[in-house]
Amino acid sequence: MITTTGGTVEFADVPEPVRSGSELLVEVSASTVSRGDLHSVRLAPPGRAVGLDVVGVVAEPAVDGSGPSVGTRVMGYAATRPGGWAERAVVDSSLVAPIPDSLSDDVAAALPNSGLAALAGLEAGGFLLGSRVLVTGATGGVGLLAVQLAHLAGAEVTGLVSSPERREQLRAFDWLTTVTAEEAEGPFDLIVDLVGGDVLSRAMSLVAERGVVASLAQTASETASVPFFWFAQHRGAKLVSVYNSDGLREAARGVRQLELLARLAETKRLDPQVTGSASWEQAADLLAALGRRELTGRTTLRIS
Repeated sequence: MITTTGGTVEFADVPEPVRSGSELLVEVSASTVSRGDLHSVRLAPPGRAVGLDVVGVVAEPAVDGSGPSVGTRVMGYAATRPGGWAERAVVDSSLVAPIPDSLSDDVAAALPNSGLAALAGLEAGGFLLGSRVLVTGATGGVGLLAVQLAHLAGAEVTGLVSSPERREQLRAFDWLTTVTAEEAEGPFDLIVDLVGGDVLSRAMSLVAERGVVASLAQTASETASVPFFWFAQHRGAKLVSVYNSDGLREAARGVRQLELLARLAETKRLDPQVTGSASWEQAADLLAALGRRELTGRTTLRIS
């Protein structure tokens, strides 16, 4: 749990979470270390549990009878009550989906938070077949899934990386064009920005007329600025903010999207590039390394 404001995490014995309404209780086997967790630790009050991604087995069903039954192996997004870095976590049934036996805990754990964010960013662009799509922060957890999902939707995809060395992480995607901010040339019909700051400012100058810049930025700390005369030079273009849990509880959208991510990963059409798996005892060290931007790919946590 978080032990200081702005600060650190450590193990602690806490009461078992109590489910209510549409929440179910999951016996957790795996989670991840993500940038969303990093921001939770920095912004949330002391005493709060950590972990947005949850993989495990349903231990107690939702009070209202919704969602998977006891014993079902699931993955979920703990949007409202983080707790994936714990032995048991409560997750709303609208953000939980069964996963096939052939899908490993490591891969499943890397899908919920990042996958839903990637889909939300891409949905802002509407129909993607034939569209020109730029994804900034393409080697991050969300970026890796966003470039693949855009490609599967029939878009012409470009991934923006922070340095030429980062291109190596994307080498397996022979259909992907990779550029640095200095090399990028538009126009793009959709720009999914995952960085913010100067990168977002640069990306805005590359959007096509009537194009969309969808910002999920959570990396750069500096404030982005709107390029001079932007609205006149990019007529009809939109800058929209995106949050990955918006609307997911409506008409079972969250469940359907999680099921889609699981199917794509099971059939090897979607690869979250899990590069390591560690004991939950290493969570604090891994979170610090993520904050220093020293982690590449995805690292999962084994909960024991």
